[in-house]
Amino acid sequence: MRLASVRSIVLVPALAVTILSSAPFALAQNSESDWQKEYPLSGSAALTIETSDSSLNVQSCGDCKTIQIKVHSGRKLSDFRLEEHQDNNHVYFTLKEKPHKGLEVHWKANEGTKVSVETPASLELDARTADGNLSVRNLTGNTQVHTADGALTLEDLHGDVRLTASDGNINVHNVTGTLDARGSDGSMKIDGQFTAVQLHTSDGKLDFSLAPGSQLTSASHIESSDGHVSIRVPQSFAADLDVSTSDGHIDCTLPLTMDHYSGGHHLHGRLNSGGTPLSIRTSDGNVSITAL
Repeated sequence: MRLASVRSIVLVPALAVTILSSAPFALAQNSESDWQKEYPLSGSAALTIETSDSSLNVQSCGDCKTIQIKVHSGRKLSDFRLEEHQDNNHVYFTLKEKPHKGLEVHWKANEGTKVSVETPASLELDARTADGNLSVRNLTGNTQVHTADGALTLEDLHGDVRLTASDGNINVHNVTGTLDARGSDGSMKIDGQFTAVQLHTSDGKLDFSLAPGSQLTSASHIESSDGHVSIRVPQSFAADLDVSTSDGHIDCTLPLTMDHYSGGHHLHGRLNSGGTPLSIRTSDGNVSITAL
C-alpha cells in the first residue's frame, strides 16, 4: 500500500509538465487571431483596402502574379468585421472593429492588429486606415491613401500620389511623379523627383526636398498654417518663385532675380531665369529656401 501511494505522487507532477510544455505550441497555432488569402491575377492589379484599429503595410513582391493579404491580431478576429472579394484583377478588402455595446474592460494589454499585403510592383492602390499606421513601399502606379490617427510612410513610389492624413506625421521618401499631400496635426517630411506638388499642412513643420534632376512642369503650391517651412532644391532648379509669410521671415540663399520684396514677409523673383510658378505660403512660421 505504501508503494502504490508513492507512485501516484510521482505521476501527478509528470502530467502537469506535459500540459504546460504544449501550451505555447497551441497558442502559436491559434487560428482565431490569424487570417490570410491569396488572390490570383491575370493582368494589371488594383487594390482597394480599408482598415481600422490596426496597422497596414503594403509592399511589392516584384513580378509575382498574386495579391496576398495576411491578418494577425492579439485579439480574436471575431471582434472585427472582415469583408473581401475579387472582381477580375481588382481586390477589395475591409477590416473594421465591430461596435461595442456598453462598457468594455481590458484587464491586460493585447498585441496590436496588423494587416500585411504583398502585391505585384505595378499596382493601382486606394488605401484607408483609421487608428493605425500606414506604410506603402516599392510600387509603380497611381496611389491614393488616407489616414486618421496614425503615421504615414510612403517610400520608393513611381506615379501620381494623393494623400490625406490627420493626427499623424507624414514621411514621403524617394517618390517620382506628382504629389498632392494634405496633413493636419503632424509634421511633413518629403523628398523625391517631382513634376508637380500641392502640399498643405495645418499644424506642423514642413520639410521638402526636390531631388537632383527635378523640374516642375505644372504650377505648384506649398502652404503651412502653423509651422516652419524648409525647402531644398538643386542649384540648377528654375522657377518663378512667390513666397509670403504672415508672421515670420523669409530666408533664401539661392541666387534670385528679384521682382518684388516687402519687409521680409513677401518676395517674388526668378530662380535661374524663371520657369514654372512655385508659390509658398505660411501663416505663422518662417520660410527657408536653400540648395541641396
